Amino acid sequence: MRTLNAGALSLLARIAAGEQVPLVQLVVMELSETVYLTTAGCPVEWDGHTWAPAVGTIEPIEDGTGEIQALSFQLPGVTEAQLALALVEPVEGKTVRVYDALIDPQTGEIADAALAWAGSFNVPGIEDGPMATVSVTAEHRGMQALRVKPSRYTHDEQNRRYPGDTSLDIDPTTDAAPLAWPAASYFRK
Repeated sequence: MRTLNAGALSLLARIAAGEQVPLVQLVVMELSETVYLTTAGCPVEWDGHTWAPAVGTIEPIEDGTGEIQALSFQLPGVTEAQLALALVEPVEGKTVRVYDALIDPQTGEIADAALAWAGSFNVPGIEDGPMATVSVTAEHRGMQALRVKPSRYTHDEQNRRYPGDTSLDIDPTTDAAPLAWPAASYFRK
């Protein structure tokens, strides 16, 4: 469990008192160069980075897999540099993190941000037209834990699961007892 800092706790108290405090999402895309985007309407500063206002929507994908949901990101009006990054770089499998951030309405600064979601990208889709849109889906990092892992009936797998177990440490060519063939006289009567 993460504890919020004093600035965020004071904003939560102001929310409880009825004040409107903006909540935005910050998106970190760890590509060849890390991209910092936000759902806020203007650039914001947090954690030593400037977060550009380029994310249109972040929506959960309803796929019936249970509690762990994938996300869909819509990036409308992307720049040529961002479009080139989506076209050239292999995006699939790259890390993406989404933070929920509270913005102080008096100063416009982010009081604190908490990690809300982390996962990895799938292949992006690009719509060309008057306003280019890049849409990409990402699956939650918890999905990797739910995937079936291959298990092989080998000595290495047995040792990984049960350290010190030597029950599968055999080599038929060297561990088998030598075969003693009877002499030719045995078959003659």
